Amino acid sequence: MSHIEKYKQGFFFSNEFVADNSWNGYEYNCFFANVGDGQFMDVARPTGADGVKDSRGMGVADFNGDGRLDMIINNNNETPFLYLNNLSKSGNALVLKLIGTHSNRDAIGACVRLTAGGKTMRRQVEAGSGYASEAMLPLHFGLGSADRIESIEITWPSGSVQRIEGADLNALVGVNRFVRIEEGGGLNEVATARFLSRTTVEAAECCVIR
Repeated sequence: MSHIEKYKQGFFFSNEFVADNSWNGYEYNCFFANVGDGQFMDVARPTGADGVKDSRGMGVADFNGDGRLDMIINNNNETPFLYLNNLSKSGNALVLKLIGTHSNRDAIGACVRLTAGGKTMRRQVEAGSGYASEAMLPLHFGLGSADRIESIEITWPSGSVQRIEGADLNALVGVNRFVRIEEGGGLNEVATARFLSRTTVEAAECCVIR
């Protein structure tokens, strides 16, 4: 019986297992959903995301260009898991691609606060979003049933704060949008409806899993 087979059957850790595989490998993955009031629920089994592999880094991006975030999980010495979001009722979404001018061009470190429907959401452009992995650089905001966006406030790595509100935001609710914003500039809408169908390659390239 191999070390891995012994592990799956509940044998205790021993020095023989070192270097064969990780001690925490081959456990059911968990997938936690925010159910409100600071509570989370593991929905891995009902959503089919409870794969049993030696899973490592995870990246989040819209891989099939339908406006909904998907995820990919890398597995040690195995093919990765790709989970596509097929929820039928996910609402509209806005994706912002930030371009720095006085800051670094990828706007790494920028913080965005978007207020829609009376709620404020916060996103940050990160160079790494998890162990050995990175989500796509464009920031995804789920708008749900909100019928307007009140404001977008960006704190750039350079320290400057850029606020967009009023008429410039009127067209950003109702259909999905992919918008570029340059530091110090305005909105530059580059796609509508199935917005990420034109940026799937960019999203996939941003999702680096080693």
